[in-house]
Amino acid sequence: MRKLLPFLALTLVIACSSAPTAQPTMPSPTRAAVFMTAGERLPSGSLVVLQSGQQRALLPDGRSVALVEPQLGGRGSPNGAFGVALAENSGAFDLALVDYRQSPPAVRPIPEGRGLRNPVILWQTDSSGFAFYDLPLSGGLRSQTETLYYYSVSDNQSRALLSAEQTAGKRAAALAFSPNGAYLLYSLLGEDAEAIGAQVGTGYVVNLGAAQPVILPEGALLGFSGWLGDSSGFLSLHNDPQTGRNTLWLYYLARLGEPKRLTAERDNVILAASAPDGKQIALVTRTSEGSSILRVLTLEDSSLRDLHRLEQGQGFSALFWSAPEAIYFSTSSAEGDRTWRIAPSGDGLAEIAEGTLRYIVQ
Repeated sequence: MRKLLPFLALTLVIACSSAPTAQPTMPSPTRAAVFMTAGERLPSGSLVVLQSGQQRALLPDGRSVALVEPQLGGRGSPNGAFGVALAENSGAFDLALVDYRQSPPAVRPIPEGRGLRNPVILWQTDSSGFAFYDLPLSGGLRSQTETLYYYSVSDNQSRALLSAEQTAGKRAAALAFSPNGAYLLYSLLGEDAEAIGAQVGTGYVVNLGAAQPVILPEGALLGFSGWLGDSSGFLSLHNDPQTGRNTLWLYYLARLGEPKRLTAERDNVILAASAPDGKQIALVTRTSEGSSILRVLTLEDSSLRDLHRLEQGQGFSALFWSAPEAIYFSTSSAEGDRTWRIAPSGDGLAEIAEGTLRYIVQ
């Protein structure tokens, strides 16, 4: 599981989003020119890092390659095989799937993904499909669609995840698929909501097997910090406005009305990421003196062990637990940004790359 700079509810959708920068209206190019693209499939184990403002993939064979446009942001699939291209069309965007398994990459237009003002893409963990929607815009601009769509890679078909009645008077914004792909967290925003992301509004979880959405407790998504690796629940940071500290909470799907606090009120948690089996949590806490500590919490007995400490002037900026024996994290300091790997036991600390880790190709 992964987590990047949590608690960003008042920004555009967090790490898993792909809202493009607004562009001026331009004459529409021909369809052939629109969907010409390049790039290559990213192999498993590739690290996608942000270096000097550019996203690059560090491949297992030692190469470093710049990502092409359909792979930027959250538009590249977790397995590195696909991307989503945005074609400018009279001030809006049309979507197309780019298949990097073929050479040259094959392109499939997505009919339901036409005329989107500010499209956002959210992939399933297994790369079998993605949700897409229009992020609410300020300035009185209206979208062609107000619901969530799901696109299936296998049959090149899109379907609405929510009915018109379920989204009446609201706009839907997706936040995160569960690791097993069965559940989706999303929120419903008011029609007058500005582009402030999927962590605000009224939160819901829906089973993609056509079950009715279940409303979440108030504020459950505001500090969303990732799913448990076994998809049984999700993590959320709750901020105490009086102390300014964050505590980590766990929402089990089977007991949504009974969230469990995982950390003490004295702890100030800034990042969290679940182990693949959902039994342990990697988290970063910040002390009152300004230092930060990477720790591992075992859910069964609530025990904590420290793995790595950064002194004042340094900080953790990203945290991923991608494999049973590999925790990745990024640090920031006056000397620059670095990405590291460490074992859950605390052994084997090693610098992997310059830059901030964005995701790891599965």
